[in-house]
Amino acid sequence: MGKEYVMGIDVGTTTIRSFIFNRKGEICGSCSDKVIILTPFPGWNEIDPEDLWNKIVKVMRGAITSAGILAESLATIGISCQRATFTTWSKSTGRALHNLITWKDTRADHLVNSWNNGICMRSMRFFGKILFGITRMPRYKAASILILKNGLVNMRLLWCLENIPGLRDLASEGDVMYGGVDSWLLYKLTGNHITEVSSIAATGMFDPFQMTYAGWVFNLFNIPDNMMPKIVSSCGDHFGVTLPEVLGSPVPIQAVLADQSASVFGSGCYSAGAAKITLGTGSFLDVVCNVPHASMNGLVPLVGWSIAQETMYMAEGQATETAQTIEWGKHCNLFKEYDELSDIAKSVPNSGGVYFVPAFNGLNGSITDFSCGAGFIGITTATGNSQLVRALLESIVFTQKQLVEAFLSETDYKIEKLVVDGGIAKSDFILQHLANVTGLPVKRPATVEQSVWGVALLAGLQAGMWKDRSQINTILQGNSTTFIPKKNNTRELADYQRWLKACKHFSNWN
Repeated sequence: MGKEYVMGIDVGTTTIRSFIFNRKGEICGSCSDKVIILTPFPGWNEIDPEDLWNKIVKVMRGAITSAGILAESLATIGISCQRATFTTWSKSTGRALHNLITWKDTRADHLVNSWNNGICMRSMRFFGKILFGITRMPRYKAASILILKNGLVNMRLLWCLENIPGLRDLASEGDVMYGGVDSWLLYKLTGNHITEVSSIAATGMFDPFQMTYAGWVFNLFNIPDNMMPKIVSSCGDHFGVTLPEVLGSPVPIQAVLADQSASVFGSGCYSAGAAKITLGTGSFLDVVCNVPHASMNGLVPLVGWSIAQETMYMAEGQATETAQTIEWGKHCNLFKEYDELSDIAKSVPNSGGVYFVPAFNGLNGSITDFSCGAGFIGITTATGNSQLVRALLESIVFTQKQLVEAFLSETDYKIEKLVVDGGIAKSDFILQHLANVTGLPVKRPATVEQSVWGVALLAGLQAGMWKDRSQINTILQGNSTTFIPKKNNTRELADYQRWLKACKHFSNWN
């Protein structure tokens, strides 16, 4: 039987998806399951690693069954994973030593605040500023504004070493293996302890300017580096093959990418200046760059992918409250069904001077204020549900507008359009408003599930399913929808400025 299919797997924050694609890029089978999030204490956000593993296997097998094929028909597998979610496990037993701690977890908040205000980090920022003034090297520019965050792994891993009984002792003995979701999954699938470069680049323990582990992190925070996996490029044969018992037949894994990198690749954003926005659990602006971008406005330098001789980077801005904002609105009975959001927002010409600051856990991005409070401002006796819903949706757009502005203000790149994906990208209102506010065309591909498609493309290219990127460009065109910015956007820009003012009113609240 010929190997005519490629499997793409996306292990997200809330959902696990697996799709089987043929050579035409058509979906021949699929399966999905929900990720169970555990919150044993306020601020804790965990996933049971064995439960996640069992569901991943179930979803992989379900997709194969859905396609009506056998594992022998798969040419290759590509894996996309959520970033900065990690666990540790025993080298001798292979068992996880604690639950996966997700990127949304804030248990290490006291460590983050203590270190950010401590002499070590202040000294690093001071000397980074001096060294950048002397050398003009971007890595020192990045050091001059470095702020530790809960979303990075380093502080949460330090918390684990300090608070999980016996973990540091086991690490000192060399019996602990660290891994993000990509590394944990590869270990379970193949037995190899490795990590892909775009995934490890999002942890805060990797230096994209040097393309290696950031040695100062391990020294400064006393994190044993013997637990870290080997870093490998984004595609190739080095990932290994699945153990026979997983799918019934070994299948090569030939591509792994962090979810945002996979989404960018799947959207056809290959060249410098190509911009991608994901509107999902969180919102992410990713702009492809030729070199790591050292930002003064909260954008993070990441690795997009490393393929053979090609390494592309990304400048990323994040707004983590996107899905939470929508969920909160539903919880407060501002609306009943997600499908009605756009219609409710469009039922009024504007928000009536009402603005919403989506800062349930503070603001991040180009406005970084973790003490900022969330709330509405500008409510009058004439304000109704429609204005409140519109203000909620507009706040999602405004967070992306500020990130686009931040990137353009500090680079020479020109953004020609914004490609969007993610569940919230299904809202026509949000995408049209995004086009109006940014003045850029906004393109929504035929499917908003670009992460799993992107990593399947990369794996298929490696396996010879497709000849080159020019061949898959025709597949990428699909039945996309483009939202054109209206010519007169004075009202939208004025609202954006008022929203920025609203954010200042809610600053330093907590």
